[in-house]
Amino acid sequence: MYNIAYFCSLFATIMGISSAFSCTLSRCRRPVSTAYISNKKLCMSSTSTTSSSSGTNTISSDNNELYQERSDILRANSKLSLAPMMEYTDRHFRHLVRLVSDRTLLYTEMVAANAIAHEREAALPPSSSSSLLDGASAEELSFDPSYLLRFLGQGHNAEGASVLQLGGSDPDQLFLASKTVYEFNQLAQIHQQQSSSNNNNAPIFCDYTALNLNCGCPSPKVAGKGCFGAALMQDATLVQQLTSSMYHGSQGSIPITVKCRIGTDEGYQFTRDQYNARSDEEEYQSLKQFIETVASEGIVTDFQVHARIAVLGKNYSPADNRKVPPLRYYQVRRLAEEFPELNISLNGGVETLSGVKRELDECQELDGIMVGRGWMSNPWAFAMSDELLYTDGQQLADSTRPKNRIEVLQAYGQHADYEEERWDPVKIRRFITKAASQLFSGEPNAKRYRIALDEIAGLPKKLMKEDPKLMEVNLHYQNLYWMQRQNI
Repeated sequence: MYNIAYFCSLFATIMGISSAFSCTLSRCRRPVSTAYISNKKLCMSSTSTTSSSSGTNTISSDNNELYQERSDILRANSKLSLAPMMEYTDRHFRHLVRLVSDRTLLYTEMVAANAIAHEREAALPPSSSSSLLDGASAEELSFDPSYLLRFLGQGHNAEGASVLQLGGSDPDQLFLASKTVYEFNQLAQIHQQQSSSNNNNAPIFCDYTALNLNCGCPSPKVAGKGCFGAALMQDATLVQQLTSSMYHGSQGSIPITVKCRIGTDEGYQFTRDQYNARSDEEEYQSLKQFIETVASEGIVTDFQVHARIAVLGKNYSPADNRKVPPLRYYQVRRLAEEFPELNISLNGGVETLSGVKRELDECQELDGIMVGRGWMSNPWAFAMSDELLYTDGQQLADSTRPKNRIEVLQAYGQHADYEEERWDPVKIRRFITKAASQLFSGEPNAKRYRIALDEIAGLPKKLMKEDPKLMEVNLHYQNLYWMQRQNI
């Protein structure tokens, strides 16, 4: 565990920065805890709770209030959002982004609704047929939540404004997935007292501001074999049904949003020349009809629109679909202008903070800009996003987020400690280090930092292969080795 937090000191040496701050990390230089082996029944905590009973579609007044509260948070933090990216926007990277920005709206990587439904069925107590709440008490859970929390967990701190993206085309599975999120929030209320009094069972958060339906992923595994993602844009009525299932599954307590594209290549064989020759108006009217149909029930009022079509008729990779179809921002801007009652965010091609500001200034009807690759390749480039995009100075003045990258690493080391105390370092460490690998992108010696970080990431697996029983002892001596090697 200490090796993860230790990369802060390691970086300071590599980059030629004073390592005086490293004494603050001394608590982390200890053998890996094995708490993750015995701590299987984790308690949950949440900042928002509801009181409606499980298993009913009746929306209580408390849930209506909670829905409005979350909607307000969604609106207040939508100017810049972190795009959902598979294998990148996991809870570790989202935690890093939150250390850089208090206001960025965080999106999870897409979670398949069928996976949640499957794990939910496996987790349900034998005496229960419908609810995770059955048999729950203030002393213990009646099921092991760790498997579901692999998909839904938020780490050891509340993430603030955040959105869970779901993927699927089955209304029943999406209902169950949304219901699971709702029930975790109910469990949080039951276990709140236990969480606050037992430091050994620190809380796992699952408190999302909104749920998002993926109607934009063009991956052949998703939109092809899976028949969801961008393929759903070809059936707006089904999307309406899916979002309705998500709304009722969450008992009307969580806003439902949709991420989509401006269209697909349905009805013709895509080539650049054929696409450029097609009518812009026809494309826009198709997009408009999709939005109107999905929003017709009043459940979905927030859309994140990638300003490219999805090419599904060819074996295009996701990377091809990010590059080959041309960007048409004007289609998304027109949508925002014609539907002022909806909240429209632009996605695609914007990779810098200056680009975000420019797009918002050019079209003030847009409610936000979604950035993915820019955050992934250089997170610190967005360190001034809160100050640049928001004008509520008092809230910004009250911010306690780290002021520089050394402080970010110190805080991230605490997250790493927490994760390795509760999960197997052999399985989780590389994911933890991956999230911080680009924090010093573009700086001198950044490559040396990434190489050293990669070596640290592989230590638990390497030592486990050598001798599982001596892994903790070996890690202790490995720590001394690193200190001697870097002359700390």
